[in-house]
Order: sequence, then C-alpha cells, then structure tokens
Amino acid sequence: MDRILTYNAMKENLNNSDMDEDLKGYWLHRYNQRLKQWCDELKERLNNYEPLFNDLDTRRSVSPSFNYQEHNLKGEIWKEFPLDKDYTVSNLGRIKYKGVIQKQKDDKVQYVTLADASLRKDYIYDFVAYTFLGKKEGDGMHVHHITNDGYYNTEENLVLLTKDEHSYIHGFEVG
Repeated sequence: MDRILTYNAMKENLNNSDMDEDLKGYWLHRYNQRLKQWCDELKERLNNYEPLFNDLDTRRSVSPSFNYQEHNLKGEIWKEFPLDKDYTVSNLGRIKYKGVIQKQKDDKVQYVTLADASLRKDYIYDFVAYTFLGKKEGDGMHVHHITNDGYYNTEENLVLLTKDEHSYIHGFEVG
C-alpha cells in the first residue's frame, strides 16, 4: 500500500516540476511501468487464494464471525471500535455491542452484517478494517478479502486497497 502512495506522490512531484518535458515523460513512463508491475504481482498473490471451503454452510461454520461463545477464541484480541464506543471488535471478526457478542448474518451476497437490525448496518469487514487496519472515514480505501471469502472477516484475511488496485485485482470496476 505504501508503494502505491509513494508512486502517486512521485508522479505528482514530477507533474509539478520544471523538468524538461521529454525527461518528465520518461520518468512518468518508468513510474507507470513499475506501478503496473507491482499491481500485477499483488493481483497474482491475492488471486492465488481461494475460500477454505466451497460449501457455504461449511464456510459459515468455520468462520469465527459465527461463533457466539462468550469466552475469547484462540488468538483473539478485542479493541474499541473507533467510530462508536458502544462497540468492541475482535481481530477475528466478532463484534460486541455494550459488552454482548452479537449474532451475525449474511446479506445474500456473501458478506456479513450484524443480525440485529436496530444496530449499525456496517459490514463486519468494515468494523475490522476501521479497528485493526487503520481505515479512516472518507479515505477512499477499499477492503479486500484476501481469500475472496466474505464470511472470513479476520484481520489477517483483509487488506486495504485503493479503488484502482481493487478493480485491477478483480478484473472489473468495483464501486
């Protein structure tokens, strides 16, 4: 992620410089080549992952998000949700509201939200991204599931990408 931001900063500096146009064009071309190479490597790495199980019921059954035991799961870390202090978020994708673990449901497109309609409408991956990955409101960053499994919302299965990176990885324009 830092690499894309660095390339964008370099391109902006070049565009704003008094450098000879031919030299500027050369360096912009080189930056674009390097950026494409990096995106290709990222796409290949991320697209090599597949869901742990193809069967949706099995995927749900192994996802920590659907485990409502009150005790901590192995390796589980809880942090306060930065957008609303009434929520705490687990690095494994479990959510507590006012100290009580909340049930989750899929929204028919294989992404997970809180089951209680009176609570926040955020996708679980957003809870985790804001709490553990440093996502900020209005930053334009997209959350990508490394294994392409929207049921598995652990910190380790999520990565922040720009809209262009996310579209490039999926091979189509993403919202």
